[in-house]
Amino acid sequence: MKKLISIASIGVFAFTALLLVRCEEMAGGAPTNVKLEAATDVTVKITWSAPTEGTPDKYVVSFMETGTSSYTELGDVTTTEYTHDPDGKTGTYKVTAKFGSDEYDAATTPTTKPVYSSVMAVSELNAAGDAGYGWNTDGTAATYSMTVAGNAASVDLYITDWATGYTGEYSIASPDMAEDDGGNVGVVPQGAWRVNGFTAGLTDPNAPLPPHSTSTYFNFQEIVTQPFLTGCYTQDGYYALVKVVSYNVGSGTAQVESWFQLVEGLRLIQH
Repeated sequence: MKKLISIASIGVFAFTALLLVRCEEMAGGAPTNVKLEAATDVTVKITWSAPTEGTPDKYVVSFMETGTSSYTELGDVTTTEYTHDPDGKTGTYKVTAKFGSDEYDAATTPTTKPVYSSVMAVSELNAAGDAGYGWNTDGTAATYSMTVAGNAASVDLYITDWATGYTGEYSIASPDMAEDDGGNVGVVPQGAWRVNGFTAGLTDPNAPLPPHSTSTYFNFQEIVTQPFLTGCYTQDGYYALVKVVSYNVGSGTAQVESWFQLVEGLRLIQH
């Protein structure tokens, strides 16, 4: 009888141990807190947090280029960061934790694809309507009145012909120039207007924007063609592509659309 009990006890113990080992092998979870930052102005650093369930055997980082529909595996690491040179491309990143043969994808898949804001009317400084244009923290654009000092922190550019009226040649200008603009006759109040820069006209809307320097980005650019493409560098270090589709001196308005890069310091703009 004692012998039978001992054999039974050993069997139960072995089964329990096997069950625990199998449960331990199956335990796993997804990475969290996946974020992007600029490693350089054209390369991307992906970081994440380890799964709360434990440390995986490795992480696999994948990339889906903008305009495509499938991911390409970039590589695998055992740390919680990876740096990628996308060769001028933008796209979406996925991080997967591998526990043995089991895979767990992170719930968030951040992207470097710029945020697009569709065409909207921006008025010349002296015309009726909003002459200011700026990007919100989510990258979307809106127009603002230049007659309100409280809008200074929100405006990233304005449209002007540098004179009273609105029938001259139009330029896109940094907001800090508005107070001394020749067309500012009691229009723009004193305020902490932002200091931004603009490139000369660009030809390729999907190429990386020029790197920021004082010899490349200026406080205004004359709109010499319609449409007109210019790169913008904001005072807080973000890049955007601005397209003035056209302007009409009769109505005093310009039609503007833009693409804003949400990763600070990254000048990739493919869309």
